[in-house]
Amino acid sequence: MTNQNPIIAINMSKVSNTPDSFDTMMKVGPKVCITTASHPGFLGFEQLIQTGIHPMAGRYGGGSVDMRETLNPIGMYQYTVWQDVRSHEEMHHDNFKEIYELCGSCLDMVIEGPWEPYFEVVRSDLPQIVSMTDVPQALGNAFAKEEQVPKVALASQRAVVVGDHWVMHGHETDFEKGAFQTLEWMKENVPGMIGWMVLKQFGVSAIGSFQLDPEGMLKATLGANPPDYNTNYGDAIHDQPPIPPQTPTQYLVHMEWESPEHAHMGLGHAMVDYELRKIHNDGVLAHLDRGPYYAFFAPMMEQGLWRRHLAQ
Repeated sequence: MTNQNPIIAINMSKVSNTPDSFDTMMKVGPKVCITTASHPGFLGFEQLIQTGIHPMAGRYGGGSVDMRETLNPIGMYQYTVWQDVRSHEEMHHDNFKEIYELCGSCLDMVIEGPWEPYFEVVRSDLPQIVSMTDVPQALGNAFAKEEQVPKVALASQRAVVVGDHWVMHGHETDFEKGAFQTLEWMKENVPGMIGWMVLKQFGVSAIGSFQLDPEGMLKATLGANPPDYNTNYGDAIHDQPPIPPQTPTQYLVHMEWESPEHAHMGLGHAMVDYELRKIHNDGVLAHLDRGPYYAFFAPMMEQGLWRRHLAQ
């Protein structure tokens, strides 16, 4: 770990894009969040549902920014933010029966996953999340105290864009430098960009990924008779991710924009603006084994106070 930021476990899955799936999300999702939030060390969460992709960033033209009606399966990312790895692993241990039952009731909508890698926040320039009614108060407090105007984003008016990058071995430092320069340039020059953070994977949660031991994996119940808490890495509570980090190293570039349209046009600057293109080509693309691939998401549910813990 390179800093004292909290860590983020991102539970990644692909789900069936049907009305029944969304009904299940709204029924089960809050119960999972409430169960998770009962554990010490939990700092907050973001639940994101995929709305499309960036065709240029994916290099192909078969996708579009708005695919909510046509994309099937559809990606679902659940960020949970923790003080450390042990807090997250301990939550799964202490609430295993409840989580097993809740997740079991979702199996008929899951196409792929879950897979739950851990990420450190390498650097962040994300704003605080506020409602429309909070904006005047936030600005007024800053002016009254002669403080710098705080960075804020409206909860209901932003699009989240996540770019998957696999970085060549030994190129991590150069990639990070280039990514920071790219994002800082865009934040300063491209309309509609709200903020960003760069995440680096450092391992995967076996129990968060539901990688149970063979007996547990094959115990086909929906929660009434859960298996024992156990994975191929044993039944201990881990202080570090039991599944080792991916190689090549995976980085996620998380960006927030005022709208999908702003994000669509904004990301295109990396290909058509000469100055930014040079920064991005030499600093990012030259260091990749795979990617970048950018997916568009909309926040479904969130408790965004975890952003207060990020070092800027």
